[in-house]
Amino acid sequence: MIHRIDDQDGQLYLSERRARALKTWEKVIEAHEQDQVIEATVTQVVKGGVLVDLGMRGFVPASQIRRQPVGNLDELVGKKLRLKVIDLDHKRHRVVLSQRQVLEEELNAKKVELLGTLQVGQIRDGVVVRLAEFGAFVDLGGIDGLIHNSELSYARIKHPSEVVKIGDTVSVEVMKFDPEAKKVSLSLKHALPDPWVEHADKLWEGNKLVAQIVKVTPNYLLVEIVPGVLAMVPKGEFDASVQYSPGQEVEVTLLTINHGTRRITGSIQHVADVAPEEIQEFADGDGFGALGTELGQ
Repeated sequence: MIHRIDDQDGQLYLSERRARALKTWEKVIEAHEQDQVIEATVTQVVKGGVLVDLGMRGFVPASQIRRQPVGNLDELVGKKLRLKVIDLDHKRHRVVLSQRQVLEEELNAKKVELLGTLQVGQIRDGVVVRLAEFGAFVDLGGIDGLIHNSELSYARIKHPSEVVKIGDTVSVEVMKFDPEAKKVSLSLKHALPDPWVEHADKLWEGNKLVAQIVKVTPNYLLVEIVPGVLAMVPKGEFDASVQYSPGQEVEVTLLTINHGTRRITGSIQHVADVAPEEIQEFADGDGFGALGTELGQ
């Protein structure tokens, strides 16, 4: 590039560096106009972000490096970033770039692709990305789905951390899918042994088991007789004068078992003469109505 001509003898002063910088600037402008992705290596950490080598210097703000905050910027020196131009200063030949924009556009493309293929009943692999009191969120590859606590395990759990942790890869079943709201409900239980099958040898009428109380009400007790299987002890089959509490272990005799509805009644202590037909009527009728959700029905 000719950058000066001597007025006296007409000698030309040339610059290869300026020519290279001008070509680079033209490429940067073209990438900006055509919304192209360009690669550049991080050369230096500066206040508020990093500098990259485009053939000229470019600036990437810390907030534009990843979708999540970057901890130590020094770890990026020498690494390549995939960038898009987000701002140009034509007078000063300064350029601001973003890798975050590239990552978000790729994520949105994955979401669109995933939304077109998701179906209820599908088995998908995902990664646990967040835990809440009510369940675990799993990244399916662009869309987060929720595994409610009731779908994490057959056994009753208080917090999802009892079953999974952040970073775990899990195989989940799509239970519900709303493409407009982009909401997905998932289940992890499908990959676990069914406790009704696993403990079938213990589920027979008249069997006595040590169970753990999970809920206490004036009209019934809810107990877990084996992990993942609950039974209801109706009023009249426990001593109402005794102060029962969740977590307490008690001996339960299984009175009725309905394998079709997966409902079980039991007795802790016969303190009243309750006819078997009354117990069966309670189990088959409205007595279980309020317990459907708690028993996983």
